[in-house]
Amino acid sequence: MYSPKISEELISPLYHQAKQRGIPMTRLVNEILSEHLSLELQPNKCAENKLEVYSSDIHNLEKEAV
Repeated sequence: MYSPKISEELISPLYHQAKQRGIPMTRLVNEILSEHLSLELQPNKCAENKLEVYSSDIHNLEKEAV
């Protein structure tokens, strides 16, 4: 079974967001990937607006971690 490595710079934001939501990191990553992939399969939806939530969450968490 293939187990890709998550980039080091993403670990902390993922950890904090998962902790804030009260879910395991693996579940958060699966939700993010599923959402992104489902948006790619539906060309009528605007993926950029949907994914902006995740990028802003990560950006805010990075500020909190400092």
